[in-house]
Amino acid sequence: MNTADVLKKICESPYETASDSSAHRLITALMEPYCERIETDALGNIICTVKSEGEKTVALSAHMDKIGLTVTSVDKKTGMLSLAKTGGVDMRTLSACRVTVQGKKLLPGCITSTPPHLTTGDRKKVTPMDCLFCDTGLPFEEVSQYVSVGDTVLYHSEVTPLINGRFTGAYMDNSAGITAVIRAVKRLKEEGTKNRIIAVFTTREEIGKGGAAAVFHNIAPELALITDVSFASAPGIPSEMSSPLSSGAMICISPVLQKDISYKLRDTAEKYNIPYTLEIMASRTMTDSDVAVTAGDGILTGLVSIPLLNMHTPVETLDIKDVEAVSDILFYASKEEI
Repeated sequence: MNTADVLKKICESPYETASDSSAHRLITALMEPYCERIETDALGNIICTVKSEGEKTVALSAHMDKIGLTVTSVDKKTGMLSLAKTGGVDMRTLSACRVTVQGKKLLPGCITSTPPHLTTGDRKKVTPMDCLFCDTGLPFEEVSQYVSVGDTVLYHSEVTPLINGRFTGAYMDNSAGITAVIRAVKRLKEEGTKNRIIAVFTTREEIGKGGAAAVFHNIAPELALITDVSFASAPGIPSEMSSPLSSGAMICISPVLQKDISYKLRDTAEKYNIPYTLEIMASRTMTDSDVAVTAGDGILTGLVSIPLLNMHTPVETLDIKDVEAVSDILFYASKEEI
């Protein structure tokens, strides 16, 4: 399995709806060779039974939903689409973005805004959502055949290799976490484990974490290992909440999580010489971990993240070696059931 190839495929796969999307079908296809059974629940979560018998039930999880925009209206004069945010889109990056409208067919488009020559007020302020529109190049009569209110609009940004094993593009969050889970599951299938293994790919993380809340209540594993992206070091980002690219996995220590699980993940990394740093969070982790840990009667939960630059933009950037470091920790921790 080439980690970068899998990452690229998932990043560039459209995510139309929670329950039915190209990304959903791709992840299912990538997991099929390693699973006894794959199910989809009412919220669109993918639940993969990798090994149905074992001493303890360990769940590996990454969210698969993507931030984006939602069509709120179609202008009858121009055919341009009015939009609203879905998830934490960085408004500073929207103007002049290339996008893809996920309608009855995929339509390329771009985000337009009022030219700076014609704007009034403070130009230093971010352009508000009601002044941004999506132009597909089609008049109302044509675009309305393919696009409806409520359709999703996603960044269009191909994954581009940089130097030294780094890659940039949209939707590294959380295609990188999905890639790490798939790679770990492949190794577990090949090398074996004493534990029952379930892999979960959740929906709705970016809009409230409802997918994880439901699925972890239902599967109730003894241990949940969540992977997501987190902040890579850059000017303006607190050092205790970030780690440099190429520094390995970020093992989270947070009052939300059981500290002994975090320390056991650290010990696993040290035992197998996997590069890592500690990510110190003073409160919630802002990931699916926050709801997994309190699901049902409570679940032992660990969070291992991938450093990411430019989060929630079309140019999210990571080091593929960090993805593999996270995957290695997931593999050893679930194989031995820390």
